[in-house]
This record gives sequence, C-alpha cells and structure tokens, in this order.
Amino acid sequence: MKIALIGDVHANLPALDAVLADAASRKADVIWNVGDFVGMGPFPDEVVKRLKEKQAISIAGNYDEEVLSFPQKAKEWAASKKP
Repeated sequence: MKIALIGDVHANLPALDAVLADAASRKADVIWNVGDFVGMGPFPDEVVKRLKEKQAISIAGNYDEEVLSFPQKAKEWAASKKP
C-alpha cells in the first residue's frame, strides 16, 4: 500500500492540488493528512472539501484546533467588553 503523507497545507489550495496530483501520479492508495489544513491561506473551505473528496484520513493540528475553538473564544471576548 502506498501512502501519501501530507501536512501543513494551511488553506493553500493550489499547493494541495499540486501535491494531490503528484500523489496520484505515484499511484498512492491513501492520503494521510497530519494536520494544519486550515489557517493562514485564502482557501480553508475548499481545502477541507478537497480532502473530504479524496477521502483523506486527517487529524487536527494546532491551527485546526484554534479554528474549531474560535466561536467559544469570540463569545468570551465579547462578554469581557463593556457595553
């Protein structure tokens, strides 16, 4: 079994597409994403969708955890401000 191991995509869809094309050319059987697929770059939604389309096995990285915790942090920040 050939495994394409990727990480630190950081919402860079063009780079992800290039890596996925290379993995396909090498006939990778599965894609393992070791995290940080969102954060910094301009295409977080598209990157998540592309990895889902490719049935990548993914774990959340520290940037991914920050994005997931943002709604709670935003509420805490707003509650700390004076009206």
